[in-house]
Amino acid sequence: MKLTKKQMRKGFTLVELLVVIAIIAVLAGLATPAILKAKKSADKAKTISNAKQIGIAMTEFDNQYGEFPSDVTRDLLEDEGEEVPIGDSANDYLAQLLISKVLDSEKVFFAKGVRGVREGDDVFNTRDKALEKSENGFGYIMLNDGTGLSQSYGQSSIPVVCAPLKSGGLDPVFDEGAYNNEYVYLKLDSSVGTGKIKDGKALLKGQGKTTITTNGEGTMWGSTDQATVKAPAAIQ
Repeated sequence: MKLTKKQMRKGFTLVELLVVIAIIAVLAGLATPAILKAKKSADKAKTISNAKQIGIAMTEFDNQYGEFPSDVTRDLLEDEGEEVPIGDSANDYLAQLLISKVLDSEKVFFAKGVRGVREGDDVFNTRDKALEKSENGFGYIMLNDGTGLSQSYGQSSIPVVCAPLKSGGLDPVFDEGAYNNEYVYLKLDSSVGTGKIKDGKALLKGQGKTTITTNGEGTMWGSTDQATVKAPAAIQ
């Protein structure tokens, strides 16, 4: 029995193949935003977990040295014979948690989703190796006059570390793309919160356009103090 041409044909025609490719492309386009959103949520969850570990270490450091890492506590550590990083980035200050041995791993400073940041290699026995440039993704908050905060400073909701940043200073800019327009911050009482980012500014819940560094009458910083955010070395 002879087969007809229709029966003999195998595989796809060019048109059919193009249709299949187009369908796959459409489905991929529909799925990609959901996949990216889920990934960013997972990155944020990891950052929240690491921020909680930093909070525990901050409390212990405060108990030992009277305040969170600052120029004053750097001097205290040097008086103990330790090699302490000298600089003005978040890395330089947060490295004191490692130098003082209240923390035993650099990995908790990994803010997943922050560009240019990786997990630390846990080598921090010298000031040059402690929390190197790419090993920290958190911004560090202190007073603009160089004073370190402490748990006795003020309201429990005052921020201590935060992510994801684009730049630091008195008016820091946050990366809206890292965590679906949200930021993560460690509070003075060692709890961790999240908030919305709008136009690069980290807004406080229920307080209109008030940001984490807004000062003045009626704000958490009051009218006399001004907070500044030390940026991670990776984004400076």
